[in-house]
Amino acid sequence: MKFYIKTFGCQMNVNESEIMTGILEKEGFEWTENPQEADVIILNSCAVREKAENKLYGAIGSYGKLKKKKEDLIIAVGGCVAEKEKEHIIQRFHEVNFVFGTRNYMNIKKFIDRAKRSKKRFVDLGDEIDKISADLPKHPYSKHHGWINIIYGCNKYCTYCIVPYTRHLEKSRPVEDIIKEVKYYNDNGYREITFLGQNVDSYGKDFGDGKPKLNILIKEAAKYDSIERIWFLTSYPSDITDDLIEEVANNPKAAKNFHLPVQAGSNNILRAMNRKYTREYYLELLEKIKKTVPKVTISSDIIVGFPGETDEDFEETVELVKKARYERLNLAEYSPREGTISAKYYEDNIPKRIKNKRFQYLMNIQKQINHEENEKYLDKVLTVIQENKTKSGAYLGRTINNKVVIFQSNPELSGKFVKVKINKISAGPLYGEVVAIEGSSEFNKIESYI
Repeated sequence: MKFYIKTFGCQMNVNESEIMTGILEKEGFEWTENPQEADVIILNSCAVREKAENKLYGAIGSYGKLKKKKEDLIIAVGGCVAEKEKEHIIQRFHEVNFVFGTRNYMNIKKFIDRAKRSKKRFVDLGDEIDKISADLPKHPYSKHHGWINIIYGCNKYCTYCIVPYTRHLEKSRPVEDIIKEVKYYNDNGYREITFLGQNVDSYGKDFGDGKPKLNILIKEAAKYDSIERIWFLTSYPSDITDDLIEEVANNPKAAKNFHLPVQAGSNNILRAMNRKYTREYYLELLEKIKKTVPKVTISSDIIVGFPGETDEDFEETVELVKKARYERLNLAEYSPREGTISAKYYEDNIPKRIKNKRFQYLMNIQKQINHEENEKYLDKVLTVIQENKTKSGAYLGRTINNKVVIFQSNPELSGKFVKVKINKISAGPLYGEVVAIEGSSEFNKIESYI
């Protein structure tokens, strides 16, 4: 049987799709990138934004048309929307054979067998997270960058967020099991890994002593020779420790980048969101990170138009963005997510036109900041790991502080270090030309800015 997986959402979903792919291939299934020839279609969904959820429904409708031509086609829905809208999916979309959860996706082969044996559609959201281990088969989609889920769930219960209801409470994987997975990527020649979690800084707090241990993972992973860069996301401000900041600063393999969602710059809105820090705490944390970690970049998430957000609240967010000078900012207009506290108890009282006006205003400010920050890279040489080809035909790479660089190259260099001289900047990527390739005599002679 051939199977096709469509993945929506975050890198955690990507990693889970990689594991499902590995499990099915081990069981004799054949992975295809063409849904037209698949016997099984698996949709791994995201529910963080309404737009992502609607993409799932569109995909179900599209693949449902295939089922009219191919009656034996099995369609399965997993991920966060599956947890959130399980009954809705089964009742509305009759083309869906089964729905599975975020903590039992490793049972995908068993579910497919059940669907083949019986025409009865079903939902299975069992919690079998303890089955997750480095020993599970996996099919990494990248040849040089490995994704490693280290903690599942979130305990914060931000009022706008659906994650605690779809991913449930925090559960950390054992240190030794994660390091075993790091060794797998090292032994297969991978250059980069990313430690993943809805709140990656909470890793290890549930082991008994209440102390986060992400810094320990980074230190242990750095001992493996093939692993050159170690990333982590997503962070929660009040769980960032001094030990983590110091490890990032002093470990040459630790990426000099923090994705640190603030969500709002007003204490009034932060309280309404149930974010467990203040504006002042957040700005002090940014200052500490910038002073401790040379050439660090920081990215963030912000929601505009949260219920009750006044012009004064929004202006405080604008001022925070100007002070923070983020490398990247993910902006979103507030939309109620059914099942969250804000959707149940808060009136969505900011008009759409006001939300959009605030969104555009803040986006323009961030673009200006991005352009100004990028000016310091002009005519500098940067060391990047080449990734995939872009739609334009050029290649993309990233520096260790997560600056995106576009350049002309060839596919043989993907996954390798190249040095690129920057000759053009924008409010987004940097653009340049390759001046040295890993392994060449010039590579170590040309000094990099970063």
